[in-house]
Parts: sequence; C-alpha cells; structure tokens
Amino acid sequence: MPLYTISTKRPLLDSDQQALVSAITEAHCSITGAPAQFVQVVFSRGVRLRSRNIVHILGSIRSGRSDKIKSELASAFVNSASQILCCPRSRCSVDLVDVPASWVIEGGAVMPEPGQEQEWLARQPG
Repeated sequence: MPLYTISTKRPLLDSDQQALVSAITEAHCSITGAPAQFVQVVFSRGVRLRSRNIVHILGSIRSGRSDKIKSELASAFVNSASQILCCPRSRCSVDLVDVPASWVIEGGAVMPEPGQEQEWLARQPG
C-alpha cells in the first residue's frame, strides 16, 4: 500500500516503466512521508483509455490524506508521466482512491494509519 496501476494502450519500454516506478515512488514518499517499501506499482497494457489519453494512473492510497496532498500527488504523477513518455500533460490522467488502512495487510500485519509508519515498522519482525 499504496498500489498504483499504470494503464496504457500500448506496451511501454522497460526503461520507461522503470522511470515511472522511480518517479511515482519518489513523489509518493516525498509528498506523504511514507516509506518507499510501501509503494507498489503495476502495469496494465492494452487498456481502452478514455478520450485521447496515453496513460492513466490509478492510485489506491490510505485514507486520511488531505486534498492538498492528493492534488500534489496527482500533479507530480502527471508531470512525470508527461516527461517520461514525451506526451502532453493533457493526455495523462490520474485518479486516487482512498482505502482505509485497516483494509490492507502488508507482510501479515494490518497497515498503519498515515503518520504511524515508523512505529509500525519498528514492531515488525525481521
């Protein structure tokens, strides 16, 4: 958690996929303060996207993030996708969905609420 699904009509180059994973992870961590190990990114290709979109990013993030944080995340993702895929920002879209932390299990333990990550990590084995 969070889980970001990047959907495209056509397959992406491996280098573009890695660049998107790095950009999304960096943005999520710097904006929310969450550890990088929480961020999961998957790719879905051959997807019929709305309108003239080239890429759509769907993020399932823990509930409790402010509208300001969600806006910053969406903007960072659009900027990164536009740069990496060399396409106009208007052809990139982002949707973020709030998911209660209590609905997610990571490494066999229920995820912490935003801001409680360090205490949660300290309690995890290994």
